[in-house]
Amino acid sequence: MNGYGKLQQLLPVAALLTLAACGQGTDSAGTGDEAVPAQEDRVYEGSIIVFQGTERDSAELCVMVMDSYPPQCEGLPVTGWDWGAVEHEEASGVRWGSYIVTGTFDGKAFTVTEDPETPEATEEIGGTDDVPDPAEGLSPEEIEAAATELQEQFPQLVFGHLPDDGHGVAIIDTLLVSAELETYAAEHFPEDAIVFKPVLALVE
Repeated sequence: MNGYGKLQQLLPVAALLTLAACGQGTDSAGTGDEAVPAQEDRVYEGSIIVFQGTERDSAELCVMVMDSYPPQCEGLPVTGWDWGAVEHEEASGVRWGSYIVTGTFDGKAFTVTEDPETPEATEEIGGTDDVPDPAEGLSPEEIEAAATELQEQFPQLVFGHLPDDGHGVAIIDTLLVSAELETYAAEHFPEDAIVFKPVLALVE
């Protein structure tokens, strides 16, 4: 997805560079009449790798990393990050660490709004809700097409998917669910046919 040959999904809930499947928590498109926070009002929180390579001017949030030492990735830029204020690993000029981050997203970069924390070894971020049964389910071909379309439209946010053919639902792995992404899914696909599993969950 980001040009690397060998990739692994990374959800740092135990220690630095613990490899696991990304995407805990579920947020569905198709909000109906419920009010949703505007982009600038949304605050996100979750456990993730923060990374900065030698050729980067800023830190990045990474959910897909190359299996190497030091790790490599292409992620979402982070503003307001201070490596001097957090414990981190460093090798060959590359810096990284596993943190619980809280902040906002302006469509281009993630801005930290609270001091990052180090996740505990037993900590779990997010949860899993039941998959909805949409009034109009998607066929397997439509699920694949929807996932491809969302990844093409939102390459910074969407990084994978899992089809649920039994319910006719596309479960979409995302870094976070922006207002724009949620609105796009609601306008282009049947209600409840797209379920988002964000790494950084929306703080209610």
